[in-house]
Amino acid sequence: MAKDHFSGVTEQGKASIHRLDDAKSLIQKKRWRGAMYLAGYAVECLLKKQLMLKNSCHTLRELEEVLKTKRQLASSSSVFTHQIEPLFKLAGGLDRLRQNEKAWPHFNRVNEWMPAWRYAATYTTREEAEDFIESVESLVRWIAANVG
Repeated sequence: MAKDHFSGVTEQGKASIHRLDDAKSLIQKKRWRGAMYLAGYAVECLLKKQLMLKNSCHTLRELEEVLKTKRQLASSSSVFTHQIEPLFKLAGGLDRLRQNEKAWPHFNRVNEWMPAWRYAATYTTREEAEDFIESVESLVRWIAANVG
């Protein structure tokens, strides 16, 4: 099943690093929206990795079962989401992040990300893309140091 491919803790960790590297490469090619699109996955994948580590799980499917058993995840919800804020809430880092004056604006910027950007034909500027990537990098550092 598709959900089982690349859903392990190691794969999610590597995917986070690779998607940010891919985004930086696209910035160099002046592919602004594509860079922003891929950068968002860096945050998503890192949060999922940290959640798996925090809950001693090896796969996302196992994580979902554990979180539902602990009643931390509603039976109708899933960890197979692309939404950043619910993943932060599950990881227990959102309240701490909200109190950090430097990191919170980066979260708000990154939280605008959506996978539907892959379809977006709207114009994005270099400045918007670079600001978004900067926010992703800052948030990735914050997650690595504070979540898990």
